Amino acid sequence: MGRLSQGQMIAAVGGVALLVATFLPWVGVSGPSLPAELPGGVDASTSENIWKGSSLDIYLLISGVIALLPALLAVTDSAEEFSFVSAATLLFGVVAVILVIAFLTVDFPDGADREVGAFVGLGGAIVIAVGGFRAMQEEVAGAI
Repeated sequence: MGRLSQGQMIAAVGGVALLVATFLPWVGVSGPSLPAELPGGVDASTSENIWKGSSLDIYLLISGVIALLPALLAVTDSAEEFSFVSAATLLFGVVAVILVIAFLTVDFPDGADREVGAFVGLGGAIVIAVGGFRAMQEEVAGAI
């Protein structure tokens, strides 16, 4: 069985956090001034996770799986065959950070509140990007 580097472990933790965050509430509405109809299919009386009303959900799922891929490859002793996984983890992590920030700032429904899932998701995406960067550094240092 292969051994995970520190960067791969960091990215895997971020991947788990990101996947868990997709099921936590991201968008909620509270207070006396509820809008009549919210964009994105959000019900005015509840909070919703990212799986309802956003196309960001599929990309975050893919990013989380890519972050967990080095751990799965280490279990099957296939890590050497897929040397590009650390670069893919970094790339998907950085794009996930950009997309979550864009969702929270530009694409967020008017009159809605940002819930805990959005911030856990942002943190998970940042951890994936940091872990991917660290894993790439470790691969380069190991090749020297």
